[in-house]
Amino acid sequence: MWPWTGSWCWIMHILFASGTLLFYIGGHLVRDNDHPDHSSQELSKILAKFEHLKQAAEA
Repeated sequence: MWPWTGSWCWIMHILFASGTLLFYIGGHLVRDNDHPDHSSQELSKILAKFEHLKQAAEA
């Protein structure tokens, strides 16, 4: 067994762990963008009510 094979093993473990972490985070980012969260839905409702009140005040 070569003395440098141990270091390559650690390098491969680190690359695999970082790739897995990036894949995991990337999957969550894509999933989160597909479905807007509750706060953005509430914000759009509030903005719609604000526009309605603004139009009512102008009339």
